Parts: sequence; structure tokens; C-alpha cells
Amino acid sequence: MSAIKKKAKTKWILIAGCLGIFIVCALYLLSPFPVKDVNSISLPDKFDLPINTGFERQGKNQCAGFSTAFVLRSFDQKAKGIDVYTGIPYKIPISGYVLPKGVVTYLQAQGFTTNLLRGDLGSLKSRLVQGGNPVIVLIGNGLLWQHYMTLVGYDNEKHELHFFDSGRDTDENAELPGNRTMTEEYFSGWWNNGLPIFNHIYITVEEAD
Repeated sequence: MSAIKKKAKTKWILIAGCLGIFIVCALYLLSPFPVKDVNSISLPDKFDLPINTGFERQGKNQCAGFSTAFVLRSFDQKAKGIDVYTGIPYKIPISGYVLPKGVVTYLQAQGFTTNLLRGDLGSLKSRLVQGGNPVIVLIGNGLLWQHYMTLVGYDNEKHELHFFDSGRDTDENAELPGNRTMTEEYFSGWWNNGLPIFNHIYITVEEAD
């Protein structure tokens, strides 16, 4: 084999090796991948979680930490959004966005059981009713922006969903739980968030046995 062919072969081996390392690292950072949720139960027409943990206004791109802190407070944990955001792992450099792996990892480190799921409105509501705990959802618009919120209730007659949204300045829900209401149609448009793997996802949280 000529020196030129050997050099070319070595080059392609190095490229293949670097590509393999990149794929392995990407798979690690993106995992766990969401599991398709087939859970479905007979749902009440209305359901709201009887919680009032207080609302916090997030800083730029800190929604993962503030949504996670809201869930922790629903379990009577003393958690502030900025502290959780500071401690949460797997942030994307520069932007500060948190990968779903970061939310899952942080909650598990606090001793909770989590599930990263993909489903539809029926399965999402079913998890809320069955678990009796806020459910974290991810909405967005592809690479332009992504945003975590927590689902705390719904009204099937009005086709509305109730959320805690740390991106809102005021409590827009008055006597309803959470601080923001979305129609199912509006929410579904943003829930189809443009991410090939992580669209229509949600994270359930339960106390570990």
C-alpha cells in the first residue's frame, strides 16, 4: 500500500472514530429517551390539584429550574427556582437551556421517581389524575425556543388546561389553580414543539417507595 493510500485510510479511520465518539456523547446527553405512554383512564370532566405553593418569576431561560422547584414545593420541599436552576445539570452552553435529562436527573437526586413520557392529551390528563402531582411539560418552537411549564388541572367542558408558568408576571387564573390557562388547541400547537424526539413529552414525579 502506498504512503498516500495509508494516509487516506488513517484519515478516514480518525474521522469515523470522531464521529462514533460524537454519536455516543449525543446519545448519552439526550437519554433517557421518552417512552410512549399508552396510559388512559376514564377522566372526570374537571380536575384541579389542591395546591398553592406560590409563584416565582424566572430569569432568562431558567424555566426548567423554576418548574422543577414548583413541583418540589408541591411535595412540601423548600425549593427556590433560582437555587434549583443553579444546581440542575445538563445545561446547553451559552443559552442555558436545560435538557430533559437535567430535570430528570435533578429530581432523581432529590429522591423522587420520574418518568419521561410521550403521549397525547388523554394520557397527559390521565397521569395528572392518577398521580395527583403536577406534571412538567415542554412546549416550544424548534430551535428558536423551548419552555417548561407544569400542568396542574384541566376543564374538559371548556377545553382548557391550567398551568404554573414561571414566564408569567402575574396570576392570571384568579380562583383557579396555577397562574395561566391555555385552550387545548393553543397548547397542542406549542406542545408539538418541533423537536423530533422530544415533542409531546411530559415528566411525571412521584415520591420514591
